[in-house]
Amino acid sequence: MNDNINWLITVLCGDITLHCALQVKRSALSGDCAEHPMEPENRKIIHALLPLHVQSCGPIVAVDRLFDIHIVKPCTKGGEECQ
Repeated sequence: MNDNINWLITVLCGDITLHCALQVKRSALSGDCAEHPMEPENRKIIHALLPLHVQSCGPIVAVDRLFDIHIVKPCTKGGEECQ
């Protein structure tokens, strides 16, 4: 088991909601933030970890745990199907 926590963060932006995936090391979180992310003090901690353009949208309205975040690397085989 790795030390990463993966969340799908939902922030309110005017009348719409935006989603941002966040991966953070468990050791970087204080207190019970990993177990209870929607507590007011923990939402403040998580909000500060979001990219600035997401922070500027508004408050966190939901935090959902994700099993994993997989980042696909671009194919460099010049049009051939990557495997």
